Amino acid sequence: MKRTGDSDPAPTASPEADPILVRAQDELAEVFGNIAAFWGFTRTQGRVFGLLFLSPEPLGHAEIRARLGVSAGSVSMTLSSLQHWGVVDRQGREFVAQTDFWQIITGVMRRRERAQVDDAILRVRKILDLLADAQVGDAPASPAVAFARGRMVQLHDFFELGRRFLDAFVSRHRLSGLLSSIAQQAARFPALLRHWGQDVRVGP
Repeated sequence: MKRTGDSDPAPTASPEADPILVRAQDELAEVFGNIAAFWGFTRTQGRVFGLLFLSPEPLGHAEIRARLGVSAGSVSMTLSSLQHWGVVDRQGREFVAQTDFWQIITGVMRRRERAQVDDAILRVRKILDLLADAQVGDAPASPAVAFARGRMVQLHDFFELGRRFLDAFVSRHRLSGLLSSIAQQAARFPALLRHWGQDVRVGP
């Protein structure tokens, strides 16, 4: 049976019939377990994906549970989460790994990182509104408020640029011009912070 993203027919040998394959699966499961933990997912999610990625045939709950030594509940929740992230696909009562790593990475970034960036921008805008409300009439804002607003404007622009980069990345658009803009913005950011730190005095 062909797995997602494979171009050649999958072999028919059972993993249990080849101890070398079993060792390779166990090692890859640990590799992906470490990667998953590093990126904020669970080790079990990584281990399940690693096992499925190197399995010649789709695997069911019982096989995954037996191979990884985890509970039935953990396997069920892990497989559900991996399907949500687009990392594994279901085939009847069994599961296969997604093998297009570009699709995996961009899918996760679209679902997780994009939501975090959107939330950050929304909160920054609320802070900017709060600082704007601190100004009464035509009177200039206090030095402390002006200092905070300047930094928040810079942060807002930086987050917006990051969102543009993320959108371009997951859509596979050309990034050369956008990368140049990000590099210029990033280069300016520390200098502006130093400038504000030197020229703006807050308090006595």
